[in-house]
Amino acid sequence: MTSAVISASAIDLHGISHATFDLIVSAEVTSPAWYSRHLSGATWPGEQSGVTIGCGYDVGQTTRQQFQADWSGKIPDAMLRALAKCCGVTGPAAEKLARRLRGVVDIPWDVALEVFSSHDIPRYLAICRRLLPGFDELSPDCKGVILSIAFNRDAGGFNKPGPRWSEMRQIKAAIGSGELAKIPGLIRSMKRLWPDSKGLRIRRDDEAALFERGLATWHPHEHAKLATTPAPVDPDAVAYVQGRLRELGYYDVGQVDGEPSPQGRTEGMILAYRNARGLPLTPVIDGQLIAELGKPQAPRPVAETRASATVADLRDEGSQTIALTDRAKGWAGKIFGSSTGLGGAGVLAWLTDRATQVSAAKDAVGALGLTPGAIQAIAISIAALVVVAGVGVLVWFVADQLERRRLADYRAGKHA
Repeated sequence: MTSAVISASAIDLHGISHATFDLIVSAEVTSPAWYSRHLSGATWPGEQSGVTIGCGYDVGQTTRQQFQADWSGKIPDAMLRALAKCCGVTGPAAEKLARRLRGVVDIPWDVALEVFSSHDIPRYLAICRRLLPGFDELSPDCKGVILSIAFNRDAGGFNKPGPRWSEMRQIKAAIGSGELAKIPGLIRSMKRLWPDSKGLRIRRDDEAALFERGLATWHPHEHAKLATTPAPVDPDAVAYVQGRLRELGYYDVGQVDGEPSPQGRTEGMILAYRNARGLPLTPVIDGQLIAELGKPQAPRPVAETRASATVADLRDEGSQTIALTDRAKGWAGKIFGSSTGLGGAGVLAWLTDRATQVSAAKDAVGALGLTPGAIQAIAISIAALVVVAGVGVLVWFVADQLERRRLADYRAGKHA
């Protein structure tokens, strides 16, 4: 869509370029004429979307309070109440709601555009500023592109785990480090997520091209790097390699998140695996590596010293987990009167002993000839002391379980 969507002087663009404003509006509604014919009612875009109105406004992803603040006074009260019931509803349930709202919802183009420009844009810009250090240093084109991605994909994706959000996390890192030349390739890489959605794939290409234009006008040094910046590795391939390496005992590969970690743990384990298999020592993920990983093979052996390690060995190596569990056990031991280890039988014996002591204490108090009220108060105090001691047992037990798990992971080779 061209800039004929709306006059630049007729709206506050909040620091993004008019080209990116038009890109988002065009991607969301195509054109004012198309909107009026097909999108002025309640729609459901599919997958995990909610009921959607206006310029891509997803009611299902919005709180009732936010929805009412955005739309109150702009649409009739009856329509407002009907749509408010859609807040928080996504997926197939939202599709049913959208069908029920046919003939109930009809939002004029100028109202849709007003909400988008006056509410959506500033809200998403504020989210981007909060989530993305360095965002305000971007050009208007680049800011608008990042806004477009946040608006379309969920701004929370800049922090979400897993391969699906790998490019968004890497975009966040690139903005923070100033390595902006990496971003167009990452935007194009997202097309892998929608192999059957031509519209979303076109949108990603348009965003990448507009980001490159923003680099040319405001960030020429980064623009000059575009020709030599390698394309990002497919996050699905990275996730496969990470998962397979973990299966084969290369646990220090890090999380299966679709991207090499900033500390280089994935690359380090790739090199270790290549060395063990006699492959060229390069951290890259290529067809040879993937083919080798696909072969049947036993996990790498764990050294005997690790397989037979004890808690004392981990303590001597300076394990932070063991240091924490030691402190927790020491604190708990002071509460219930012992700093030594307790097994399951030991905990049961301790509880039985304390119950016997409470019973004896109650009998002794009763023999003092005190009033029933005084006896009750003393009994409550005794019981409270037992509860406090019981908390100590619980803390000790949790610490002991963490200690055992840490030792088991170490013996299996999962931790250094």
